[in-house]
Amino acid sequence: MNSNSEQSIISGYQELADKIHAIELRIARLETNAKPLIINSYDNHVEEENNGFSFKRTTQTHIESNIGEYGLAWLGNFVLFFGITFFVQYLQVSGFKAMSSVFGFAALTGIFFLAYYFRKSNPYMAKIFNLNGYLLVYYVVLKLHFYTPDPIITNKSIGLILLLVTTSALLFISVRRQYAVLAGLSLILLILTSLLSDSTHVMLPLATIVSIISIVLLYKFGWIRIVSLSIFLVYFTNLLWMLGNPLMGHQAHAITDHQSGFIYLFLIAGIYSLLALMPDKKDYYSGSKIIGNIVFNGVGFLFLVSLFILSFFKDNYVPLTGSIAIFCIAYSIILEVRSNWKITAALYALFGFVTLSVTVYGIYNFPGAYFLLTIQSLLVISLALWFRSKFIVIINSALFIILLIVYLSTSSTVNGINISFSLVALITARIMNWKKEYLTIRTEMIRNFYLIIAFFMGLYTLYHLVPKQYITLSWTLLAVTYFLLGLLIRNVKYRYVALGTMVAAALYLFLVDLARIELVFRVIALLFLAVICIGLSFYYTKKLRRKTD
Repeated sequence: MNSNSEQSIISGYQELADKIHAIELRIARLETNAKPLIINSYDNHVEEENNGFSFKRTTQTHIESNIGEYGLAWLGNFVLFFGITFFVQYLQVSGFKAMSSVFGFAALTGIFFLAYYFRKSNPYMAKIFNLNGYLLVYYVVLKLHFYTPDPIITNKSIGLILLLVTTSALLFISVRRQYAVLAGLSLILLILTSLLSDSTHVMLPLATIVSIISIVLLYKFGWIRIVSLSIFLVYFTNLLWMLGNPLMGHQAHAITDHQSGFIYLFLIAGIYSLLALMPDKKDYYSGSKIIGNIVFNGVGFLFLVSLFILSFFKDNYVPLTGSIAIFCIAYSIILEVRSNWKITAALYALFGFVTLSVTVYGIYNFPGAYFLLTIQSLLVISLALWFRSKFIVIINSALFIILLIVYLSTSSTVNGINISFSLVALITARIMNWKKEYLTIRTEMIRNFYLIIAFFMGLYTLYHLVPKQYITLSWTLLAVTYFLLGLLIRNVKYRYVALGTMVAAALYLFLVDLARIELVFRVIALLFLAVICIGLSFYYTKKLRRKTD
């Protein structure tokens, strides 16, 4: 073998080796790109197992495939459900009431058989068949008495009992299989059963039971969406009851007799308040979802209890609002000690104090209630210090200024109330500065807010409290008081308030007093103001020299 042939053989081997190496690299790239698809497919399969009806999404999934596999499955079962129900209705209308029930149960048997048959080959379709069967069970039992001209079961109580047994069985299956979708469907059907009863002491107790079930399911399985659904269903049921249950064919109007239905409303709100004591399960729900449902419960309760008071207790609402206030404030203290979600304590405390304000107004009316409401502001600040809640402080500040504006714009001047607003503003600012580390407030804005209120209310109070000829003198004395207080507690802000008060006294003296009061009072006011101003000037001169030295 010559050298040329050897060279060609070697080059052939080299070319073959290069091709094999290229194929290996290509296979490696394909395997690398295929791994995410496998993982993605597995993750979506797990999601489907957990949620029941999630689609398997991969990069190879097309809209057409989704519509064909999932959309048509839902559409087919939807059509099948209505086809069976219409045929059952047709048999009943035609006089075959026994045959209609037999056909309904036979159809149920067939649907559950299909669900069992497809449980391995097409589990998604099997789940839809099961859901369809559960709905049909309720419908067939419903038609034994309700919405039937000539029912098989003529006794309404027996018909209701059968519906309750059916929904209880569905709920049991959902808990046993940990099937959240069926649990939600069971609660909807239980609420529908309560509405079919058309009785206050069946509708509202069943709604209360639904609230209890949802809290239990949240505690056991972390089904937070079930809680959201139940809050809507339960309060909607209460609203329908207050409107006379129009879903049963009655004309929508406010009921004339409450039949103590507010007891169930209060009980339901208390049950949902247990959300704030739920353990922290980050794998099932976040704190924001818990707080969101607590707010949802509060909004629903506030809306319905307001309608209740306006309808039945317009002139005697103090016991209701007072009991709400006591519960909320007491419960906020419990939450501060026991709850994982600290914001909930602040929410309940604020709601409690707002209802307490309504209660105070109901007892004393305005303007008498203003004095107690200003004192209440100090109680709120004290609770905020304990809770270390800046949120309570901010909301209380907003409510305080609103209360002050309402008082100044709508009520006649009462010296005692003026003094209370002034003192409460000063004391609040002092407390907040004294315990500012408890509130984690790094800005002076809120404390300055109360000092500004105290400044203006001090002037306003003395303007109405003392005789006209002594206004300038009283404002000057107030400035001296602020100044001495600032020296005592070594706080420059009170000295700023003192300087502002001195300027206000001087302006009032020259713009009003010199043209109105008698000569002797003019002289006294001028001399007194001059002495105070000169004395303060000496103080600041001495202070500046001390700093310079």
